[in-house]
Amino acid sequence: MILHLNNAKTWRGGEQQLYYLALGLKEKKISQIIVGQPNSELEERLSNQVDFIPLKMKGGYDLVAVFNLIKICKKYKVQLIHAHTANAHSLAFLVKLFLPKLYLIVSRRVDFRINNNLLSKIKYTSKKIDYILCVSNTIKNILFEDGVSPEKLLTVYSGIDLNKFKNHKIEKNIREEYEISKDTLLIGNVAALVDHKDQKTLLKSIPYIETNRKFIFLIIGEGELELELKQLAVDLEISDKVIFTGYKKNILDYYSSMDVFTLTSEEEGLGTSVLDAMSAGIPIVATRGGGISEMLEENSGSVLCEVGDFAEVGKAFTKLIESKKIREEFALLNLEKVKSFSVQNTIEKTSLVYNSLLGTIS
Repeated sequence: MILHLNNAKTWRGGEQQLYYLALGLKEKKISQIIVGQPNSELEERLSNQVDFIPLKMKGGYDLVAVFNLIKICKKYKVQLIHAHTANAHSLAFLVKLFLPKLYLIVSRRVDFRINNNLLSKIKYTSKKIDYILCVSNTIKNILFEDGVSPEKLLTVYSGIDLNKFKNHKIEKNIREEYEISKDTLLIGNVAALVDHKDQKTLLKSIPYIETNRKFIFLIIGEGELELELKQLAVDLEISDKVIFTGYKKNILDYYSSMDVFTLTSEEEGLGTSVLDAMSAGIPIVATRGGGISEMLEENSGSVLCEVGDFAEVGKAFTKLIESKKIREEFALLNLEKVKSFSVQNTIEKTSLVYNSLLGTIS
């Protein structure tokens, strides 16, 4: 029995990956349970499809949650815990102190350095961790540099459902909803409004766009920097070029409306929103932050820029806005390149890791 542990209440890339993985393992008839926050987005989407146990978790060192997890592990005869967030990693690590025969796998999705404190160092470098699954080679290299044993580090790229746009029926016409004319190019950014996603560079690039074509940016997401970013748009006098939509569940409708996608992150584990854009056949402007350049290739479906270089980003937008031919060429290239990042590949590689510890699982 495998226990997936995720303490997030919101829905971001990591939760999407767990969703895909859980459904893939279900098809393989592999025994699993999901432990997550009550009333979370994860519970809403998964509880009717796999066994979901709601458990209140107040952080990585919530001892009440730890003892409840120990009870769950004993009741369901759990053999392996797969922790899908940093706090889940901490909780699972504490559980293993009490149940040392459990295998422990951790997914690492961010390219941040390990915090320079004793507890963080212990939980990443301890022999109690069997494997850390890194969603990019960039993350793998950072963890190695920070002292994690290389034999514990495996790269398992995040994947997406390559058919979701083919099967998607558009619910809302995004251009009608926001009164965007057909001759206006729509450039989309899908990311949480937090520091490392660096929408500030995106906004600062807009005055550097040199074109007579009409365009508008949709910034799709929510986060702690929302008010600050909106104020920056006012200060830059570009409010007429930017729409902040907030978080959207019908995100496929937004991708289906985009002419260009952009992600200007300073740090990025991999960036599955980029994969979604590729799968939708959208040309891309992105920075080389973190693992982004492991998915994209310069002038072959995308234009890549240095992190924080808003002038270069502005020129990249100009290039794609001005040339329909390049946009169409890049769209076709991305549809082909994204095939290397199918969710089936992710599920197969993760299953092989489970098998290496448990033997053939069912």
